[in-house]
This record gives sequence, C-alpha cells and structure tokens, in this order.
Amino acid sequence: MPWGVYLHIPWCRTRCPYCAFNVEVHPSPPTAAYTEALLTQWADLQSRFDGQPSTLVFGGGTPSLHPPGDLARLVQALHPIQNGEVTLEANPGTVDASLLQDLLHAGINRLSLGIQTFHEGHARFLNRAHSVRDAQNLLAQVRQAGFRSWSADLIFALPHQTLAELEKDLSTLLETEPPHVSLYGLTAEPGTPYTQGLATGKVPPQDPDLWADMYSTAVERLEAAGLHRYEVSSFARPGHRSAHNELYWRGHRYAGLGAGAHGWLPDGQRTVGKMAPADFIATPCEPLSVERPDSLVTASDLILCTLRHVDGVDRAGLRSLGHDIPATELAPWTRHGLLRVTRSAITLEPAGWAVADALVRKLVESLGPGS
Repeated sequence: MPWGVYLHIPWCRTRCPYCAFNVEVHPSPPTAAYTEALLTQWADLQSRFDGQPSTLVFGGGTPSLHPPGDLARLVQALHPIQNGEVTLEANPGTVDASLLQDLLHAGINRLSLGIQTFHEGHARFLNRAHSVRDAQNLLAQVRQAGFRSWSADLIFALPHQTLAELEKDLSTLLETEPPHVSLYGLTAEPGTPYTQGLATGKVPPQDPDLWADMYSTAVERLEAAGLHRYEVSSFARPGHRSAHNELYWRGHRYAGLGAGAHGWLPDGQRTVGKMAPADFIATPCEPLSVERPDSLVTASDLILCTLRHVDGVDRAGLRSLGHDIPATELAPWTRHGLLRVTRSAITLEPAGWAVADALVRKLVESLGPGS
C-alpha cells in the first residue's frame, strides 16, 4: 500500500492574518540545524514503514525559503520510489528562475504555489509578502521551468470581495493554463487576526449566499477549463491530481516530520511533533504527542478524510473497524440529493460538495455498530 512523508518547514517572512498553521517568522532561520533534526527524526522512524515512500511534500510555512542544498539532502535520504511525486510549497517573492532550476536539481518535481489572489487590495488584507506582479512573474517562470506538474492556490470569500473580482482572479489564473488548482473559501480559524477582526466587527462577516455563488461560479469556470474536481477544494487536469493528498483522502498512512507535523504510522499510532522549531531541533525524536485512537475515532477520521474525495467513504473500511452508518441516518441526505449511497461507498452528489464539512459532521454523529 502506498505511503508518503510530509516535512514541515516552518519559516515565513510574514504571518498571514488567516493562517493557523505552525509557522515562525524568522529573519535568519536555523536551516542547517533544522535539516539535521529532520534527518535524525527520519532515521528514527524509517523502520516503521515498509519499502520507499511514494510521495514527499515539503509544506509550511514557506519551504521555498529553505536552502535547496538541504532540500536535496532530505530527498536523497528519504529516497522516494522512482518517479515518485516530490512537492514543494512555494510563495511568490521567494523564488526566481535560478532557484527554480536549483529546486529541480534537488529532486523537486511538483510545486504548490501560494498565489491566493491577483487583486492588490485583497492581497494587502491577506498580508502576503509578495506583490501581484511577483505572483504573475512566478507563474510565467514555473510554466517554462520544466516541472512535471504544479498547482496554484486561490482564496475566495475575502472581506468586501465581489463576484466580479473573483471572476477576474479566475480569468487571470486560467490564462496560465494551470494543471491543478486548489480553491479555498476564507476560513475563520481560532486565534487568528482574521477571526479576532470578525469578533470585534473590524472585518465584515461572510454572506453565505455570496459564498455559495462564488464557489459554484469557481467550480463552473474551472470545470469548463478542463480542471475536474476530485476533492472539495481540488481541481486537476487528467494526470495531475496530487498523489500525496490522495493518500490522505483515501486513508493511507504517512510520516510527519518537523515542528508540529502530524503523522499516521502503519501500526495505527498518530504522532504530533513539538511545535516550537527550537524544541524540535533539540529533541527531534521526542514528539509532542503519540496516541493510538480507538476504532470509533479511527472510523470518524476515515469519514473526515475520505468523504471529501470523489471516491467517497469505503464502507468495507468502516465495517472492518466495527462501524457503519445506519440506512435510516443516510436516507435524509440521499433524499435531498446530497449523498449517493451504495453497499460499497458513500459519495457526494453534485449538490453535496458545497456542504461537505457539514455532512462529515452528520455522518460521524451517526456512526453505529457495523453489520
């Protein structure tokens, strides 16, 4: 069964007001020491997995701030399968044409680009550490660089954003013919400046009807351009799905390396790394937490991960954990055209994609003994 490795690189130049990820704004991050800690952690975990990883992802943070020589050492040590997917998240303003070639030589074959918006005012609200021109330049350079694939992130439902502005963002992005797009509605995460702004009234709340119009418009535009939705937020041309993210959405296992990184090991253990990079560097083999969830929690996690994917929830997988969802609990959602249910799978109908998170909660609450 395929498995992957996620490596968390926490460095950022600025903190975005909506970001709840484990990041550290550092003018001169200890990249060499952090690389050694990642290598030490992997040496400790490697024997828990069979064979070679099929995917690697350098996430963050802003991994494009990490030295390409260190990235190359990590790719070589992790030794993914031949032609395995090796993704690096990169932000405009941190990459030029020369660095792109260095990343290719380091073994990176796929990029995930944090574009977010092409609107100057909305980019300022998001506190992006790059200009719209930086984003456009990066897209042009990536198209010519020779990566096997790449993806661009786009955010919608920004404060004061209009549907026309989102459509302009979509048009600008689609002109670059992206092989993959990740589409996200702006989310209020606990403890972020954006959430605080909502609470104090400094930032207007989202209009749910406008949110729905924006999502449906974006889906229509992306699908019409040949980018097919295979997960709630993910659209790809044929052959360009994110292999690593599909590991998550199909319930496969993965190692999580680095500060605050989450892992799910083959023996069922869930791990979380120490949050502060300095603490991780000091003791990379001592995670913040290790737990082995019971069957109910594991079944809940399976629904959480897989319902969002086009393949849906594998009911045989649920039953193998001793759980299933009674037909009486599924009937209302099938009757309203939100879910399609067979003996083997529970999948989203077209109307269910926009309310997938609510459906996940309802299905988790409905879990009962398997038959």
